[in-house]
Amino acid sequence: MPYLFEEDVPETDVMFDIDVPEHWAQYDLSGDSLAEMRSRALERYGNRPEDADALNDLFTDIAQVTGDATGSGLVSAAGTFEEYDDGFFMANVCVFVFPSGRGENALDPLKLVEHVYPASATAREGTWLRKTTVDLAESGLGRCGRIYGITDYDTDEAIVRTVAMHTAFEYPDLNKRIMVSCTSPNSREAEEVLDLFDAITGTARFWEREVNPGR
Repeated sequence: MPYLFEEDVPETDVMFDIDVPEHWAQYDLSGDSLAEMRSRALERYGNRPEDADALNDLFTDIAQVTGDATGSGLVSAAGTFEEYDDGFFMANVCVFVFPSGRGENALDPLKLVEHVYPASATAREGTWLRKTTVDLAESGLGRCGRIYGITDYDTDEAIVRTVAMHTAFEYPDLNKRIMVSCTSPNSREAEEVLDLFDAITGTARFWEREVNPGR
């Protein structure tokens, strides 16, 4: 899921990349594409009412995250819908870019995440949300801020329980901040899902390439 920044120094492009499983789909984030993807998923997997509800809940979650946190731009997203004998596994990974600002005007992506989750998101038994830091030194990123847990989102018709992990990154001298947001409705497998999200996020990296003067 590579992303090329538009406001780079003349000599180099600063790139951000993160690896997702090869069989996951890369999303076209236009409204038409999301609607088409939802329609295909319901046609293929929505034969039982509970499965259709789960799919609708997932797309509601995608729309919620996108709508609440794309003020500065959702730049990349990928996800999966996998069918097993005992049910489905669904998940998505989104990459957001925010201006970093300076001093009191600095934008903290994790504060935006906290704003997305009202008190009701962790009011019920089985829900929780923690804010911490994670060491991604192996990726050259050092310590990064992270919020993760199990939350509830109230819709008009149902309560959607979601496993979530949001991790914020910075790159020296680049006036941008990156947030990788991972979500899944598979709350019964929360420990395994969080391990997967941690592994995916751990592949995040910035890198530079020389600008081609002829482009």
